[in-house]
Amino acid sequence: MNLCAIVQNYMNAYMELWPFSGSILVVKNGEIVADEAYGQACIEWQVPNQPGTRYGLASVSKQFTAFAIMQLADQGRIDLDHAVNHYLPDELKLDDRITAHHLLSHTSGLPVFHGLHETFYGKDDKTNYDRSQYMRLFQDRPLRFAPGTSYEYSNAGYSMLAYLVEEVSGRGFKEYLDQAIFQPLGMLDTVLDDGMELLKNKAFGYCMNGERIVRGEYHDLAYSMGAGGLVSNTADLYRWHQGLKNRALLGGDMYDRFFQENRSGYCYGLFKDHFLGKSRFQHDGAYLGIGAYMQNFFEEDSCVIVLCNYDFVNVFQVGNALSRLILGGEADIPRMPAEIVLDEELARKYEGVYIKDRVELRRVEGRWEFVYLGRFRRPLYPTGSHQFHSTWLDHGYTLTVCEDGGFTFLGYRKEEDNL
Repeated sequence: MNLCAIVQNYMNAYMELWPFSGSILVVKNGEIVADEAYGQACIEWQVPNQPGTRYGLASVSKQFTAFAIMQLADQGRIDLDHAVNHYLPDELKLDDRITAHHLLSHTSGLPVFHGLHETFYGKDDKTNYDRSQYMRLFQDRPLRFAPGTSYEYSNAGYSMLAYLVEEVSGRGFKEYLDQAIFQPLGMLDTVLDDGMELLKNKAFGYCMNGERIVRGEYHDLAYSMGAGGLVSNTADLYRWHQGLKNRALLGGDMYDRFFQENRSGYCYGLFKDHFLGKSRFQHDGAYLGIGAYMQNFFEEDSCVIVLCNYDFVNVFQVGNALSRLILGGEADIPRMPAEIVLDEELARKYEGVYIKDRVELRRVEGRWEFVYLGRFRRPLYPTGSHQFHSTWLDHGYTLTVCEDGGFTFLGYRKEEDNL
């Protein structure tokens, strides 16, 4: 059986168990193995996804923001190790110690507000964009740590990098990306989405609530600029892969730094790790109605791109399985874990509110569900070892035992345990 058929068999087996809507592109040794699309770009009108369908990229966008900064550094217009305040107007200034390198590598110490205990994502980002209000989220709060001393993934840092591109280049961020990166690489289907422009061939985004697929909730995309917000398709992202592999649009020394690992394996806009013994540069993205995952194996001239308009697809599971196939390994056959019967005493320890109006584990008529943001319901069932699995989705959840016998869920303790 050829590799194309093996990939298709895996995807068919996966979709027999779990919902999937999106496009995949699988490239091995410079040859396209699979270029496929599944599901609906618009469920309401039954418009199918196609290989050329465009999707939101969410945090996969970060590598383009990082590349724009590297271009300006290559031109001598930004010093990566100089305080960014040197280039920013007063209303955008940060702690004097923060450099572009710190922002690029998530080592700036800027406050993080994308956690479940925060209300910005899923609530405040639904309001009309106000940059001064957004800036106050991290200008008016102390740093989490001294710049350069630790790593913490920060969307705010990449928002600041987009503002930095605008200040230094004298162009809007959308215009800069289009003129300096997308057009030169022939990425004509890639654009920064402002939420207003009509984008041809762009899929609608969907979420899941209980047992129903629903439209992805609104959020003002201006808040995503720099950290997310791009729209693209698999063909354009393959052009991007080829551009990075061939080291286009940037000097060699800057490419070396772009790909250099920093704390926690993060380079600039990309994670670096090893997969089946091969060097890999990768990033994922997920938000309301968006799921994306791109893996680059530059030494093998191979890549795997998974873009979805369902935000509940396990893009890691799908993408990593496809990478195993092209690297000579075997992908695990998709299976649904078996359900167990929970001890009632243990069940009572699990059940409860972990963050008010944000995270709750509860039983309804004997069935478990995870309630997220107070309005999204995800049916679950127990599978053992303090683990649950989604009833309808390819997602598992593990509770962690605390020293006193209590539990944390998604990193948080039940509120009653904290009293």
